[in-house]
Amino acid sequence: MSTQEHFYFQSQHGPPEFAAEIAPAVGMTVFQGVDGATYLSRPLPDGGQVGGELHTNDLIDGDDPSFLDVFPLVLDLGITVPGRGRQMFEARALFTELAEVSPVPVALVRGYDFLIGIAGLATGLLWFPEGITPYADHREVWLPFQPAPPGSPPARAT
Repeated sequence: MSTQEHFYFQSQHGPPEFAAEIAPAVGMTVFQGVDGATYLSRPLPDGGQVGGELHTNDLIDGDDPSFLDVFPLVLDLGITVPGRGRQMFEARALFTELAEVSPVPVALVRGYDFLIGIAGLATGLLWFPEGITPYADHREVWLPFQPAPPGSPPARAT
């Protein structure tokens, strides 16, 4: 189980380009690591930082379908102050901000285990019921809200 929360973005840009686009909209600063990795961070109101690495989603697996397969980028989010509950609070707050400014659909996942929310033009901001996973066992719940894969033609009105 991951000790971070994860934001999945449906951007077709690489991490540095997308970070430069989205970070200013939510008050985050972009840093490049010595290994070339892209990091975003912003201060918490009472001290500490919230942020993490923005990278390509290497968990896409065509053999084991997941809600997350249509999101090429992921931000692994953590905080520098103690408290898993506090981390989730900060993740939800950032997700709510992203829902209003992200140019692409974005999903929030707790650890790698629970689908918390989706935001995009087609869905608006949507919170999933507690206990929903992004995996096949809950496909009937999340499938109506999964964005079309990147680069696919828009759905036609009937």
